[in-house]
Amino acid sequence: MQHFKNAAMRSMAGLALVAPAFTFAQTSSQTLYGIMDVTVRHASNAGANRGGLTNVGDGLFGGSRLGFKGTEDLGGGTRAFYVLEMGIDPSTGLAQQSTATANYGQVASAAGRAFGRESLVGVSSDALGVLTLGRQYTLAHQAAARIQPMGNPNTDAITVLSNHHMARQDNMIKYAKDLGPVTLAGSVTLSEGNGRGSGLSATYASGPFEAVAYGQNLSAATGGETRKIRGAGVAYRISTDWKAFLAYMERSHEISLQRNKVASIGVNYSVTPLLTLTASYTQDRQNAFAANGSGDRKVAWVSADYYLSKRTDVYAEVDRNRIDGGYVLPAFMGTRGSQTGVTVGLRHRF
Repeated sequence: MQHFKNAAMRSMAGLALVAPAFTFAQTSSQTLYGIMDVTVRHASNAGANRGGLTNVGDGLFGGSRLGFKGTEDLGGGTRAFYVLEMGIDPSTGLAQQSTATANYGQVASAAGRAFGRESLVGVSSDALGVLTLGRQYTLAHQAAARIQPMGNPNTDAITVLSNHHMARQDNMIKYAKDLGPVTLAGSVTLSEGNGRGSGLSATYASGPFEAVAYGQNLSAATGGETRKIRGAGVAYRISTDWKAFLAYMERSHEISLQRNKVASIGVNYSVTPLLTLTASYTQDRQNAFAANGSGDRKVAWVSADYYLSKRTDVYAEVDRNRIDGGYVLPAFMGTRGSQTGVTVGLRHRF
């Protein structure tokens, strides 16, 4: 009889251990998702002889990706979650987000990263806010995306703000808290030999109006030099069909003389629920530094995006870059002067 009681107690103890795990499983979710976005682009003045270049590449506005994410309800308005997201070059299948040299908060990864877009774990609380740890987007990148008509574009020929503030850093600790219509966020990037970082942002969103202000510091791995980013902007939904954007950003350094002042305007127009037209203009004024004199980069582009279904769309875009004075020549241009690019893309979400 005593043996039976002991066996029964052991069985009940085993069930007690299994029961909580079974309960958690009922309130957790796992998601596999991604985007495949392939473009064909032709650009003039892409070589030293000002020759043109046609290539198949990654998405113009957003990169191709494969991701895994999951959440678990911990009770009391608290949830644990994770995100693992890798960037894919759809023209070759190779991993994206390579870093040639460890610097400004990123480890060296010349061959790309397995999960280079995001690699984080976090916990969120309705009362206390959201805490995340791992490789993440900088607060400047997230804030700037809200005040541009297509977010931070993926292709260098039409992105300016993101080239200055950097999209992501490794070893980041980030915290955000909603206070009614205002969201405050702060981040710290630990060096581990790759350079430190820190950021602050504030976002106000109410009805059709949205405003952001942000600051990001990016320190070099060797110490001493710090790149400082300060920016602000607004987005306003004029009507159901029209939305306007205005952004301003300054980049400065503690040691070098580089100074950039960037202003950008843009608009989205929904012709129909399936067709959106976009126009954007950005000017980047660069002060003299190193061996370069003062100069400007001006970028204008227009696009049309048509949805074939909820998951699949096709788009076309035309852009014009002009480099004047001593502005540092971008890698996508062959010589100083102007470049015109034409891109068509096919994008599918899953």
